[in-house]
Amino acid sequence: MWPPQHHSPTCVVILFSIHFVLKAEKLFKKQGISHDVIPVPREISSDCGMAVEFPCREIEKVSELLASADIRIAGLYRRDGRDSFQVISRS
Repeated sequence: MWPPQHHSPTCVVILFSIHFVLKAEKLFKKQGISHDVIPVPREISSDCGMAVEFPCREIEKVSELLASADIRIAGLYRRDGRDSFQVISRS
């Protein structure tokens, strides 16, 4: 778990299965990317599931890392406040 800093915007990536979330978490740890596995926020989807939150400054690295591991992104969001999210991309 990492403490998100209020001055550093965070992004949330939604993947297609918990298997991919766990695989992504392992890759993030290996690459030293700060992250936290969180429940998918209700503001994004009513589906149950898990997502990965990380600093937005790492978005390019995260996108490349997931692509190189053949992990497709279901949705990518920027957190704009506690319960507000802006869509960056969606499949």
